Amino acid sequence: MKNVLIIGATSSMGQIAAKYFLNKTDDNITLMARYTGLLTIDESRERVFQGDIIDEGILNDAMTGMDVVLVTLDSNEERLIQKIIDSMDKNRVKRLIFLTSMGTSNEIPTTTGASGNLTEDEILAPYKQVNDVIGESDLNYTIVRLSWLDDGEDIDNYEITHNGVPAVEDEVSRGSVADLIVRLAHDDKLGARDNLAISRKA
Repeated sequence: MKNVLIIGATSSMGQIAAKYFLNKTDDNITLMARYTGLLTIDESRERVFQGDIIDEGILNDAMTGMDVVLVTLDSNEERLIQKIIDSMDKNRVKRLIFLTSMGTSNEIPTTTGASGNLTEDEILAPYKQVNDVIGESDLNYTIVRLSWLDDGEDIDNYEITHNGVPAVEDEVSRGSVADLIVRLAHDDKLGARDNLAISRKA
């Protein structure tokens, strides 16, 4: 059993991952977000912290006793990631799973739209900077670059590729991402200090 903190719990992947943890594991889940009013929780296994990551007191309270931290933020990643890393170090939490955008490693082939790569799209530059900050930390991190998400039911139909390897497909089911997250949370060696892309099998 793991104690898992989900930062960005109201994001689409945060909510789906939380449900997947509840359905597939006996883990205890802590949900953190700025606005938590819309969250429906299982009070026997979930708890909620409402607040901003820049509030170190709330962040440290949420981090206490955690084994795994999942970060799935919609914005402001660059200025917030160092605060998360510092809090993890302070609370001796090592396992970080960080969801980010595909294209930050220029892995999208020209045949499927290389315009989505960092070299062609300056909007991805801050995401790459965040990846670099995580890579320089002492955490056991896994960065997961997400392709286009859909609600497909083919949850097991996915593959992961390592940094520098071109992506085969540019779509994947949200359920597949949740499945990978749970696998990463329960296997410290899977994706250890690595940067992975997830996509549907060709």
